[in-house]
Amino acid sequence: MKRFLIVKPSSLGDIIHAFPAVSMLAAKYPGAQIDWLAVPAFAPVVKYHPAVNRVILFHRKEMGRVSKFPGAFLSLFSDIRKNRYDAVIDLQGLLRSALISRLAKSRTVAGPAVTREALSKVFYQYRMDSGDACRHAVCKNMSMMAEFLNEPLPERVIFEMPENAAAAKKCNALLCSFAKEKRIAVAPGARWDSKQWPPEFFAECVNRFVRKHPDWSCVILGSPNEKEQGEILKKSLKAPALNLIGLTGIPELVECIRKSRLLLCNDSGPMHIAAAVGTPVAALFGPTDPVLTGPFSDRAEVLTPALDCCRCFKRNCPDSRCHGAVPPDKVVESMEKLLGF
Repeated sequence: MKRFLIVKPSSLGDIIHAFPAVSMLAAKYPGAQIDWLAVPAFAPVVKYHPAVNRVILFHRKEMGRVSKFPGAFLSLFSDIRKNRYDAVIDLQGLLRSALISRLAKSRTVAGPAVTREALSKVFYQYRMDSGDACRHAVCKNMSMMAEFLNEPLPERVIFEMPENAAAAKKCNALLCSFAKEKRIAVAPGARWDSKQWPPEFFAECVNRFVRKHPDWSCVILGSPNEKEQGEILKKSLKAPALNLIGLTGIPELVECIRKSRLLLCNDSGPMHIAAAVGTPVAALFGPTDPVLTGPFSDRAEVLTPALDCCRCFKRNCPDSRCHGAVPPDKVVESMEKLLGF
């Protein structure tokens, strides 16, 4: 039996972007054992991939603390060396991920030919070409895997994220008191301040949409650290709304997005979940480039301000010009288009 280790510790979007490449590996070697190294926060999304056998936890925060480093390193070293692998495939391309890859028992460590940290290439026996730098992350991962497998790229890109029955049941329980079927989801959070449109802007978009389509309602989704945005959004909404921020883990978040007719969001993890499970998504982009990391879906609309400073890749912006340069009516038009009005 073949054994492989995928090294792609984070983030949520980056992990989802690697799903089609891992499906290529599983298709080439049916029955192979595929393990995946990820940070604990994103292990639940890794488990969605049906070909993944085991998730090896990389306790990144503990590894960064002098007092906790010895225990965290020994735990990682023990877990990563339980099996001997035919190959370790590092899709992250950082020095840290390259070093971790070399900890495993394997004669073959493969990684990107072009890396964000040049020294990481020293640790790869096999370097995989990701193709044109101006391509989506999904395509880059698939190109690297195709080269590693010596196989052509598949004609179709498929995200394998089958329903999690237990999480779907919990999602239904959360939504049982809010039974409207015509439901859109809104995720107002984002990791960078510059990527995060104000919750009042989302409220204005939803309010305008519901004025035109009064039989629709809204469910607010996000991680626990986005509770403040959720509360502001809920107070500003005139439409029926249910705030689930802080009440879902990643599996329940995935299933709530799957059960929604549309997701309105920033450039964020929920956006990538929606693209992967086939939920239409209207996403706001300012400092980042949707060509590289936008929603990989033919059921997506990207809304970008017409400003010269867009795609600046700055985490913070002194004046947040992006956030005032997309008209709410334009967002509503995109929502209607995706919903087939």
